[in-house]
Amino acid sequence: MTYRRVFVVRLAVLWVLLEAFAAWQVRTPDGARLLTSWMRALALPIVATADAAVVTTEALVTGVRDYRQVMADNRRMRLQLETLIARQQLLEEDLKALRDASLLGGPNAEYAAGAIVARCIFRDVRAGTMEVRTAESVVVTRDTPVVTRDGIVGRITHSEGRRHWLQLITHAAAAAAVRTDDRRLEGLVLGSGTPSLSVAYVPRQADLERGTVLITSGGDGIFPPGIPVAWVVAVRETEGPFLEIAAAPTAELDSTRVVLLLPRWSAGEAPP
Repeated sequence: MTYRRVFVVRLAVLWVLLEAFAAWQVRTPDGARLLTSWMRALALPIVATADAAVVTTEALVTGVRDYRQVMADNRRMRLQLETLIARQQLLEEDLKALRDASLLGGPNAEYAAGAIVARCIFRDVRAGTMEVRTAESVVVTRDTPVVTRDGIVGRITHSEGRRHWLQLITHAAAAAAVRTDDRRLEGLVLGSGTPSLSVAYVPRQADLERGTVLITSGGDGIFPPGIPVAWVVAVRETEGPFLEIAAAPTAELDSTRVVLLLPRWSAGEAPP
């Protein structure tokens, strides 16, 4: 069987050689050798395949390069979009703060008109401190009130350009003169060095209920009158002349992101 296969192979090779020799002797009408035409015909698919492979490779390389460029452009545009969204959120917060300033109303309207928006960058409610930053460098004097729509945040203790440091209303040394909305009761809200407050100098016979909101009276010369400070959490009678009152800030000191500085306020300019 092996001998027959070898014989057949040899016979086929001999036939091919004879055909090639014959084709070498024969010429086509245009004068070219027939064997050359055969070789061209055999080579044409190979060349076409090679050209197609080169084009495909170039297209693949271009596609990979374009894909990488598209991915880079997508990342850049995504970062730009996230930046724009963040800026929009900041602008919305600033606009909301300015709207809140206009809602302070009453005798504080003229001071709210000059309010400066500042953004909280650090806070420690228990220690009673906060650091805020303004968009531009501004001159803010010591004891300038700091508020939100919900109420008093604290007062400025130090200011440098765009950075400003606050003493929160919860600070152990903080105090604010307050009264009830109907002006029947007055007292002094005191910080405790904790997130809670206390109210001092309210007479024992006073009728003060849990949930009552206390607003600034302006008597301390620091805070404008009529701004919420605290709401009463608990009232307990004592043997002394004054009630023992626990309160909580109306402003959300642990989550406030934007505050308002009221540089126009001073006790000497208080409206009637």
